[in-house]
Amino acid sequence: MQPRLEIRRIGPDFFTYSLRAGQTSDCHGVDALASLARCLNDAGDCLGHYFPAVRVSLDGQDLGSYEVERLLRSPTSLAAELMHKARPATLTLS
Repeated sequence: MQPRLEIRRIGPDFFTYSLRAGQTSDCHGVDALASLARCLNDAGDCLGHYFPAVRVSLDGQDLGSYEVERLLRSPTSLAAELMHKARPATLTLS
């Protein structure tokens, strides 16, 4: 079972996320954090040593599976990679 990290942009520099494990509707979520890297690191802390990898989506776009250790050790570089990988249209605010 691989958990899902669903990140949503809620402002120019603010993000929120939820974590889900399996097919359950139960999830862990947080209010706005000041950067994508902070979301990744916070989610990594929640996942801890319980899961080796997590499936990541940004604004509804699935971006693949990443090692939880990477969320903890290099959230800034992973955030840059995710922003580059995401379609620009998904990151604009209405």
